[in-house]
Amino acid sequence: MSILALLTALPLAVAEPASAPRLPIPASEAAPASTLRQDDLRVGTIAWRLATAASAICPRTEAQAGFLFHHLAEYLPRDRATVIARYGLDRGPGVLAVIAGSPAARAGLAAGDALLAANGVPFPSPAAAASLTDPGKWRPLAEAAEALLDRQLAAGPLDLTILREGRERHLTLGSVPACAARVRLARSRQVNAFHTGRYVVITTGMLGFLKSDDELALVLGHEMSHSILGHPVMGEGQGVLAGFGIGAGAIWQREAQADRFGLRLMAAAGYELDAALPFWRRYLLRYDGPQLFRTHPSLEARVRIATEEIASIRAGRPFQP
Repeated sequence: MSILALLTALPLAVAEPASAPRLPIPASEAAPASTLRQDDLRVGTIAWRLATAASAICPRTEAQAGFLFHHLAEYLPRDRATVIARYGLDRGPGVLAVIAGSPAARAGLAAGDALLAANGVPFPSPAAAASLTDPGKWRPLAEAAEALLDRQLAAGPLDLTILREGRERHLTLGSVPACAARVRLARSRQVNAFHTGRYVVITTGMLGFLKSDDELALVLGHEMSHSILGHPVMGEGQGVLAGFGIGAGAIWQREAQADRFGLRLMAAAGYELDAALPFWRRYLLRYDGPQLFRTHPSLEARVRIATEEIASIRAGRPFQP
């Protein structure tokens, strides 16, 4: 998991960086959870719980450590000097949040750390992306850092070099198997969530619309299911919201499949399945598109799909694609 480019930087206090020798991180410094932004931690924690608890039922898993990235280029140009001074983000990508109980938390990783190298391999320098303002250009450069970590974690626990309060330190970072889906929180008033293939994006507008963590798990589980099941990408804005275009029947079937598998993720993670019905009623009564252009299931269909799948889960029946 990582943070999306649409995020706007918050004002941050400045701390003077200092040069110092490399030191190991004592086990006593390991924290159960830490974050620079609570909303990101909330979304990341629920996505982590879904992905790890349901790993046994996912067709493909990957090694995940349980923390969220942030990158210098994600911040507005006027804020970059501040985050460089505070977090050393000119040296490497940073840790935005660490999920409680994750391998990252057990290793002692903390929000605000900058990542310098994994098994001695340096993370891509942020310098190449720091001057770019077009997300289409800088986002792949920022994501290269996460890809490096993924490759190194796939081989087993790694030696992670970090920068904390101006000092280089080393820790051993492990991982656990998780369903192959990553989640980002985007700063946007649009009430939406969608998948881009590898990533799931949920907006702060959607986060404000949701009434509970169970509803958040429902939305994340649905969009994560698209990624986990290898569904084609329809484009931003065509996730939970109704998408318009050709191939309506195929899209309808994929949406129904994501509804069903998303409930399986929720059940594995211990979330309340009965949250599905009131959410779909409240959401679709407000945001559903006209019947003429429908490519996603209607309210009646989604209620029926959820009711059937919840009954199937509680009866112990296996998932039927």
